[in-house]
Amino acid sequence: MPVLAKYALQILQPFTLVSIRFLVASLTLLPFVWKDLNFRTFKNLLLPAFIGAFNPIILFIALQYTKASVSPLIYASVPAMTAIYLVIAKKKQISFSQKMGILVGFIGVVLIILFPALSAGQTSIVEVIKGNFLIFIAAIAFLSYGLISKQRQEDTNATPTALTFYFSAVTFVLSLPFALREIPRINLQDINILYILAAVGVGIVGTSLFYFAYQKALQIGSELSASLFTYLQPVFTVIFAILILGEGITPIMIVGGAMAIIGSQLATENM
Repeated sequence: MPVLAKYALQILQPFTLVSIRFLVASLTLLPFVWKDLNFRTFKNLLLPAFIGAFNPIILFIALQYTKASVSPLIYASVPAMTAIYLVIAKKKQISFSQKMGILVGFIGVVLIILFPALSAGQTSIVEVIKGNFLIFIAAIAFLSYGLISKQRQEDTNATPTALTFYFSAVTFVLSLPFALREIPRINLQDINILYILAAVGVGIVGTSLFYFAYQKALQIGSELSASLFTYLQPVFTVIFAILILGEGITPIMIVGGAMAIIGSQLATENM
């Protein structure tokens, strides 16, 4: 998804792409929830939908300032942050190796966020740090979305489809006013079928399918097990970023990403 989004952002403005993405996702999911739409369900699922909306909105803004391959590396810290939450909020025991995993993972994330500034040109230092920091904030929003969604599933028996639909619909509504302000800045003559397919692909595959699978994983497993997709995402995103966007991978990104993934793995052992 970050690679397709980065490609589409060459022509589209960020909120325009967010709106297209979640409109496509909402329309894709609507036939599956049509019979169960009601105000009570909407009220129960509004909070996770609202919190979750900050994740894609902030992420799409961040992609204007940093590489798409950085995004999944930072998101790899989500399992470690989930472990911290479970220890503090739910009083779960944590071993020494798990503590070391959390430490190593966050050091890796810090390297990914801050180190590019040392090798960037003077005019791009601020933008690099800004973009990577925004991705980190988006990752925190995603973490919160997963934790609240899991609680709603347990308390209200909310289905993965309903959670995904309301999340998509709320995000579309929140992003639409900003998208309308961006339309005058879009050169319609530059838009071709590839950019349209990228935007639609982000909506169907990177939103409705992905978030449904994530909600299903939350339903049948734990918050930690559902977040383990972040271990594989960096590998595939880096590959697609090289093939599609022609991005380069620096040694510090490899080191920081490996630390984030290994640290997260250690942090989730036996939990």
